Amino acid sequence: MCNQNEWIVREAFLAYDRGDVERMMEFVAPDLEWTHVDPSSADPRPLTHRSREELAKALSRQAEWGLHAELEHVIAFGNKVLLVMRTPGVDEYRHREGEDRTYDVVTLRDGLIVGVHACRDRGEARSLAGIG
Repeated sequence: MCNQNEWIVREAFLAYDRGDVERMMEFVAPDLEWTHVDPSSADPRPLTHRSREELAKALSRQAEWGLHAELEHVIAFGNKVLLVMRTPGVDEYRHREGEDRTYDVVTLRDGLIVGVHACRDRGEARSLAGIG
Protein backbone atom coordinates (compact mmCIF):
# COMPACT_ATOMS: atom_id res chain seq x y z
CA MET A 1 0.00 0.00 0.00
CA CYS A 2 1.44 3.40 -0.93
CA ASN A 3 0.97 6.75 0.74
CA GLN A 4 -0.29 9.87 -1.03
CA ASN A 5 3.17 11.22 -1.86
CA GLU A 6 4.22 7.90 -3.37
CA TRP A 7 0.98 7.80 -5.37
CA ILE A 8 1.57 11.32 -6.75
CA VAL A 9 5.12 10.47 -7.83
CA ARG A 10 4.00 7.19 -9.41
CA GLU A 11 1.18 8.94 -11.31
CA ALA A 12 3.58 11.62 -12.56
CA PHE A 13 6.03 8.92 -13.71
CA LEU A 14 3.26 6.95 -15.43
CA ALA A 15 2.26 10.09 -17.36
CA TYR A 16 5.91 10.58 -18.36
CA ASP A 17 6.12 6.91 -19.34
CA ARG A 18 3.15 7.38 -21.69
CA GLY A 19 4.83 10.43 -23.21
CA ASP A 20 2.22 12.73 -21.64
CA VAL A 21 4.54 15.40 -20.24
CA GLU A 22 1.63 17.85 -20.01
CA ARG A 23 -0.20 15.51 -17.61
CA MET A 24 3.02 14.93 -15.68
CA MET A 25 3.43 18.68 -15.16
CA GLU A 26 0.02 18.80 -13.44
CA PHE A 27 1.75 17.12 -10.49
CA VAL A 28 4.65 19.61 -10.49
CA ALA A 29 4.68 23.00 -8.76
CA PRO A 30 5.35 25.98 -11.07
CA ASP A 31 8.35 27.00 -8.95
CA LEU A 32 9.89 23.54 -8.93
CA GLU A 33 13.54 23.46 -7.91
CA TRP A 34 15.43 20.62 -9.50
CA THR A 35 19.03 19.69 -9.40
CA HIS A 36 20.66 17.38 -11.89
CA VAL A 37 24.06 16.31 -13.08
CA ASP A 38 24.97 17.19 -16.67
CA PRO A 39 25.32 13.80 -18.36
CA SER A 40 27.66 15.15 -21.03
CA SER A 41 30.40 16.07 -18.56
CA ALA A 42 32.98 13.58 -17.27
CA ASP A 43 33.08 15.20 -13.81
CA PRO A 44 29.80 17.07 -13.70
CA ARG A 45 28.86 19.64 -11.12
CA PRO A 46 25.21 19.67 -10.05
CA LEU A 47 23.09 22.26 -11.85
CA THR A 48 19.98 23.78 -10.29
CA HIS A 49 16.96 25.03 -12.24
CA ARG A 50 13.79 26.62 -11.00
CA SER A 51 10.72 25.94 -13.11
CA ARG A 52 8.66 23.07 -14.35
CA GLU A 53 9.16 24.34 -17.91
CA GLU A 54 12.88 23.65 -17.62
CA LEU A 55 12.11 20.12 -16.43
CA ALA A 56 9.78 19.57 -19.38
CA LYS A 57 12.54 20.73 -21.76
CA ALA A 58 15.06 18.38 -20.15
CA LEU A 59 12.69 15.43 -20.45
CA SER A 60 12.09 16.26 -24.11
CA ARG A 61 15.85 16.45 -24.71
CA GLN A 62 16.29 13.08 -23.03
CA ALA A 63 13.67 11.62 -25.35
CA GLU A 64 15.49 13.13 -28.36
CA TRP A 65 18.62 11.29 -27.25
CA GLY A 66 16.57 8.08 -27.26
CA LEU A 67 16.76 7.68 -23.47
CA HIS A 68 13.75 6.38 -21.61
CA ALA A 69 13.69 5.73 -17.87
CA GLU A 70 12.21 2.55 -16.41
CA LEU A 71 11.02 2.81 -12.82
CA GLU A 72 12.55 0.11 -10.61
CA HIS A 73 11.86 1.22 -7.02
CA VAL A 74 9.85 3.86 -5.21
CA ILE A 75 10.48 4.44 -1.51
CA ALA A 76 8.42 7.05 0.31
CA PHE A 77 9.65 8.58 3.56
CA GLY A 78 7.57 11.51 4.81
CA ASN A 79 7.54 14.29 2.23
CA LYS A 80 10.44 12.69 0.32
CA VAL A 81 10.22 9.94 -2.28
CA LEU A 82 13.29 8.10 -3.55
CA LEU A 83 13.13 6.90 -7.15
CA VAL A 84 15.47 4.30 -8.57
CA MET A 85 15.31 4.21 -12.33
CA ARG A 86 17.17 2.37 -15.03
CA THR A 87 17.73 4.34 -18.19
CA PRO A 88 19.42 2.17 -20.80
CA GLY A 89 22.24 4.09 -22.44
CA VAL A 90 22.45 6.95 -19.93
CA ASP A 91 25.92 6.01 -18.74
CA GLU A 92 27.24 6.58 -22.27
CA TYR A 93 26.13 10.20 -21.89
CA ARG A 94 27.62 10.36 -18.40
CA HIS A 95 30.92 9.04 -19.81
CA ARG A 96 31.20 6.26 -17.28
CA GLU A 97 30.69 2.56 -17.00
CA GLY A 98 27.82 1.56 -14.81
CA GLU A 99 24.42 0.02 -14.57
CA ASP A 100 22.50 2.87 -16.25
CA ARG A 101 20.77 3.59 -12.94
CA THR A 102 19.71 6.97 -11.71
CA TYR A 103 18.63 7.95 -8.22
CA ASP A 104 16.32 10.92 -7.67
CA VAL A 105 14.87 12.27 -4.45
CA VAL A 106 11.54 14.00 -4.97
CA THR A 107 10.16 16.44 -2.39
CA LEU A 108 6.42 17.11 -2.13
CA ARG A 109 4.40 19.84 -0.48
CA ASP A 110 0.63 20.31 -0.55
CA GLY A 111 0.18 17.52 -3.08
CA LEU A 112 2.70 18.85 -5.62
CA ILE A 113 6.26 17.99 -6.50
CA VAL A 114 8.34 20.99 -5.39
CA GLY A 115 11.82 19.51 -5.66
CA VAL A 116 13.73 16.89 -7.62
CA HIS A 117 17.34 16.19 -6.76
CA ALA A 118 19.36 13.82 -8.93
CA CYS A 119 21.92 11.97 -6.84
CA ARG A 120 25.21 10.42 -7.87
CA ASP A 121 24.49 7.07 -6.23
CA ARG A 122 22.14 5.12 -3.97
CA GLY A 123 23.95 6.17 -0.78
CA GLU A 124 23.62 9.88 -1.54
CA ALA A 125 19.95 9.41 -2.39
CA ARG A 126 19.17 7.45 0.79
CA SER A 127 20.92 10.10 2.89
CA LEU A 128 19.08 12.97 1.21
CA ALA A 129 15.74 11.17 1.58
CA GLY A 130 16.41 10.60 5.28
CA ILE A 131 16.47 6.84 4.95
CA GLY A 132 18.99 5.26 7.33
